[in-house]
Amino acid sequence: MAEVKHTGFFQRQIYRIYHRNSALAHFLTHRIRPAGILLVMLVPAAWLLMPQHALGPLFQLRGLIFAVLGICFVWTLLRRAKVTVHRELPRVATAGETVNYHVRVKNTGLLSLSGSRLLELAPDNRPGLELFTHSREPGEEKRNIFDRTLGYYRWEWLQRGLTLFANESSAPLPKISPGETVSTTLTLTPNKRGIISLTDLRVCLPDPLGVFQRVRKTQSTADKLVVLPHRYRLPPYNIPGNARFQLGGEAASSTTGQSGDFTCVREYRPGDPLRHIHWKSWARTGKAIVKEYEDVFFPRYGLVLDTFAPAEEADLFEEAVSVAASFAASIDTRETLLDLMFIRDEAYVFSAGRGEERIDKMLEVLAGVQCEPIQDFEALQNLVLRYRDDLTACICIFTGWCEQRRDTVQNLQRAGVELKVISICRELDDAHRIHSQYPSPVPVQWLRSTHVEQDLHQRPH
Repeated sequence: MAEVKHTGFFQRQIYRIYHRNSALAHFLTHRIRPAGILLVMLVPAAWLLMPQHALGPLFQLRGLIFAVLGICFVWTLLRRAKVTVHRELPRVATAGETVNYHVRVKNTGLLSLSGSRLLELAPDNRPGLELFTHSREPGEEKRNIFDRTLGYYRWEWLQRGLTLFANESSAPLPKISPGETVSTTLTLTPNKRGIISLTDLRVCLPDPLGVFQRVRKTQSTADKLVVLPHRYRLPPYNIPGNARFQLGGEAASSTTGQSGDFTCVREYRPGDPLRHIHWKSWARTGKAIVKEYEDVFFPRYGLVLDTFAPAEEADLFEEAVSVAASFAASIDTRETLLDLMFIRDEAYVFSAGRGEERIDKMLEVLAGVQCEPIQDFEALQNLVLRYRDDLTACICIFTGWCEQRRDTVQNLQRAGVELKVISICRELDDAHRIHSQYPSPVPVQWLRSTHVEQDLHQRPH
């Protein structure tokens, strides 16, 4: 809050104007239908034409417009609805992909409902004062001084980034008698990964002419939808490293790789799993005998995610998370282990594969990971070095490039870690210029934030 107090008076006033106007625009957008907008625009048009044309017809037109607007407005105010709704959401969704879900609507009021629709409202997307004041839109320095001072485009950019999903109202519901329950389908498209709280499902009650509509709250539970990161189609990758493998066995997995073939029997030792007991031999000898299996070896990869991104590079970080999710979903964890590593307040390691969690859980972890405001690349490289003896190779996904990232790659390579380095950038020319100042000891594959899938199929530079 200390930073808010130091915000200039002019910035606070601009923020209040944008904040209130956005609320007003949101209110009117959901209550004035397209026909109403057209009629409202015809009122000033009739005034402008009055000096040039006969007044009689224009007076009649203006009177008709006001009559329609007035009747529809009063009709809308008189509409009532009391409904209870229940959502049937899928377990997970994916950013950028449309989600259809069913909603059961029960009329708990005393009057029948006709011509109504359902609309799922997104949470408030207005940024706070501190975020508006201290954020900078990408490319804002190239705008003129008037736009930079007022910050209108910055406000629009922040609102787009805070809009969790795009939605549409449902098809018109059939007539619902008191106590009756009907089902309908709603559609939304998540704009970003994360957890979306759905708490504001409204019933829209338009007037017969479709000029205005009343938007009433419904009784519903607060539901949550887990949105996984967007994933790209990856080309075949030759990940480096073939000397070190993770030792497994029948205790940690069922047959895979070398399949854990049965080799011999031996006496029972404390800690042996009961499912390995050879019951026939025990019955014959009177001693506990267990079957021994050949150990299974399989590679173990590290997926290192750079979370050190400032607010103005949030879009690059989102693409970095999507690339990490693409690798997590593409690597065959039936034959490997995969460790996701990142820093968020502290070091995190999440493993998926043989004897560990499923890859779906890793994608859910990536759905919730956030930027780390304080850069600590030393903690990141220490995290990787802690597991270097177990890792076949590491896939490092960076947000941008700088001296600290170069040093991290250099230190990991000197420690003997096999690396594949990917970095997200805006423009290749800028990325190559920075890379020439801080050259990487291993090839870097540059991915432009607007052409990620295309650049994934290019060779690293």
